[in-house]
Amino acid sequence: MTFAEHLKSLGFSGIRVFGDSISAGFNASHPHLAWPALFAAELSALTLRNHAIPGTVLQASPLADGRARADNGVSRYAGALLDASHRDAILILYGYNDARYMAAPDSMNAKSFSRDYANMLERLIEAGHAERLAIGSPPYIPDSGFSVGSAGFTGQTRQGFEVYVRAVRELAQAFRIFYAPVYEQMKACGDGALASPDLTHPNDAGHRVICDAFRHAIIHEKPALAPGETLGRA
Repeated sequence: MTFAEHLKSLGFSGIRVFGDSISAGFNASHPHLAWPALFAAELSALTLRNHAIPGTVLQASPLADGRARADNGVSRYAGALLDASHRDAILILYGYNDARYMAAPDSMNAKSFSRDYANMLERLIEAGHAERLAIGSPPYIPDSGFSVGSAGFTGQTRQGFEVYVRAVRELAQAFRIFYAPVYEQMKACGDGALASPDLTHPNDAGHRVICDAFRHAIIHEKPALAPGETLGRA
């Protein structure tokens, strides 16, 4: 059963979205064409609470200046997602800026990202939100986009970025929650096909693909390991 089908059968009170500028709807030509609005419309949701903030990262690790980035996801998820008892669906799309930040590799890295993400998911699940929770892999960035960004947010490689994609997928498998293959489905459309002129945010077609990835998200069982094999996170 897909995430959208599951929500419709389960019943939910509204939708809460958590992420960065892409989830805030940047570069959609109209607000109703941003992926959270598309998702809410598809499910005829009565309310959409968009808690995305442009420029944020998920982890609370120190940047090059020794301080955590303002408005990071770890510092604000409790207020955004655990503020009261609710039956809202929770859609999380984080990792894009975490993957792009290269100025403090000893602290801001995929291992720290996975740790902080796991701690957040544990709290959400403990609060009873597991059945209405979906997480998406970081949106695809075109090759040319790796050289675009503010201080510290350039220089990543495709291989390095995909470590974060794998981290989110493994977290979804470990916690047995709905996984939206956002990166994978955007990548299948071709490099740059879904990018807006700034090479950082998706165009309208890209927002549609992100919406559809969440709509059709499913729960993936953790793959069986061969004897002696481990699923270590980079």
